[in-house]
Amino acid sequence: MQIWMYNYDIKKTTEAQKLRKEERKMKKFISIILTLTLICGALFALSSCGATKYEIAVQSGTTAEYFVNGDADWEFDGISGFTAKCYDNGGLAVTDLKNGVVKYAMIDEQPAKALVKTISGVKVIDIPLTVEEYAFGVDKNQPQLLADINAVIAEIKANGTLTAIVEKYATNSPDIAPIESASFDASRADKQLVIATNAEFSPFEYKDGNKFAGIDMEIMKYVADKLGLEIVIMDMKFEAVVESVGKNGIDIAVSGLTVNEKRKEFVNFTDTYYNASQLLIVAENDTSFDSCKTADDVIAVLEGKVK
Repeated sequence: MQIWMYNYDIKKTTEAQKLRKEERKMKKFISIILTLTLICGALFALSSCGATKYEIAVQSGTTAEYFVNGDADWEFDGISGFTAKCYDNGGLAVTDLKNGVVKYAMIDEQPAKALVKTISGVKVIDIPLTVEEYAFGVDKNQPQLLADINAVIAEIKANGTLTAIVEKYATNSPDIAPIESASFDASRADKQLVIATNAEFSPFEYKDGNKFAGIDMEIMKYVADKLGLEIVIMDMKFEAVVESVGKNGIDIAVSGLTVNEKRKEFVNFTDTYYNASQLLIVAENDTSFDSCKTADDVIAVLEGKVK
């Protein structure tokens, strides 16, 4: 009986030891899992911080967004280590730069130069990052309107009117006369030129009280007068401008539009009337780009910040 009890005790002790050993293994396994989870969480947090740190503020739907992020249709490679932080208009983008929310902004050339005149503490790096052509996007079902507008563009280029309009806004001339939009009337479609725009893109289009002003607005007023039409201006978000053409009576997209293949799916572009580019905007005390001479130099400095 004593021998049996002794063997029983040994067996019981051995099973207890095995159980404790298994418990230790399980605790070690759980500890490893928790450690890995914490490491992954830390890496994710660091990655998120990096993404926020390396954002470039842009106006949503503009060339700058595609340039920063990269886009095959636009033939842009993107800027390594950066993503575009999108805003409804360039003014908000540059204001966040001024306030330190982002370190950089990217805007079309003329709007960029206009914004730094009104928002203190920022400056433009005056090196073109892109080469673009602006044109108007006409309803695909209106080939005659396209031909008529092209004729007017040729005329204002030849007689100096286009140059005079651009210079008027470049110098903030007192001769700027805001344009009043007529009310849309579907029953008078043949008497109205209905344009879609985003009036947040000075000096090409912007609001002046209840009226509209800008290079594009004056060109369109000239076109409307030449064709004997009333001008109707529909203000909307930039992303909607091109796709709205041909719908709800809208004849043409007018919003500092860069010609590209993607937009050609929705509209027929007129002849170009303006050459543009994207410019980087930085804090006034940022000297990182002082020695830059080319677009590649600017991109190299930006991408060097990430390394």
